[in-house]
Amino acid sequence: MKRINQPGIYFAPLQESTDFVYRKAHALHFGGIDKYFSPYLLVQKDGALKKSHLRDTAPENCTGYQLVPQIMAGNSNDFLFLAKYLTDLGYQEINWNLGCPYPMVTGKGMGSGLLPYPEKISEILDQSLPQLKCRISVKLRSGLNSPEEIFQVIPVLNQYPLSEVILHPRIAKQLFTGTPDRELFEKVAALIPHPLVYNGDIGTMEDFQEAGKKFESVTNWMIGRGMLKNPFLALEIKGVQLPGRIEKIEVFERFHSEILSSYAAMLSGQGHLITRMTKFWEYFCFQFPDPHKAFKRVKKSVNMYKYEIAVRENFSQLRNED
Repeated sequence: MKRINQPGIYFAPLQESTDFVYRKAHALHFGGIDKYFSPYLLVQKDGALKKSHLRDTAPENCTGYQLVPQIMAGNSNDFLFLAKYLTDLGYQEINWNLGCPYPMVTGKGMGSGLLPYPEKISEILDQSLPQLKCRISVKLRSGLNSPEEIFQVIPVLNQYPLSEVILHPRIAKQLFTGTPDRELFEKVAALIPHPLVYNGDIGTMEDFQEAGKKFESVTNWMIGRGMLKNPFLALEIKGVQLPGRIEKIEVFERFHSEILSSYAAMLSGQGHLITRMTKFWEYFCFQFPDPHKAFKRVKKSVNMYKYEIAVRENFSQLRNED
């Protein structure tokens, strides 16, 4: 539980990154997170859920931290199916994804693809919420094609008892390019009665302080890529005294070893394991004196023997940094 006046920090969901293996290890070795959000669950064409999604939200895999499962649904049938499945598992809050910007999702009328259609959003909430006892929060972007779309969606959201609204003030077509529209976020904050959570480009303590000064009424903050780059960030924001430089390196090494061994037990073949770990190093490399070289060493690994050599060399250089 966070102390009074301490900011609430949420760990944003990132597909193929913040699964139950990563979340468990992060909570154990770093912590500082008030809510972890799972990558979205989606109903497949055959009406079932992927085994990986079932495993990712299985309560026995998600102990030691607070998880909010996220769902992706473009109609009320899928919304209810997913929400009831999760509430039957014991989850008391579910997050609806209205923010995914990728065309393979938006083209199917899900994620940000729903934002130009506020009447559809209203229909889904109208048909779903009366049948659910859990809290429902929403994560969204400012629009699919235009930031003006958010102002058609706000009156719809205001009609429903949502627990929170998490806004990433970019349109979907930006993906993660450009900068978040913080002026737009400020306008939305004045129009929405629900607790509003800020999400977007908080990668350092300085980023957080700058956003905090601008949005003094915001008490909860969602961070994704910034947390992957610096897993100590939540603790730093909360004013927790961090360990010394060498101890931080040791913590990071233990964290890396844990996720590596866990994925090795789950994934079939060295190729899959190296691919998964290399994706993490796109973020991990920023903890090292030369991020480009640190990532390049790992990326060149053709087998686990080479991978382990690259990782040892990276940590050795970090220890020897002046």
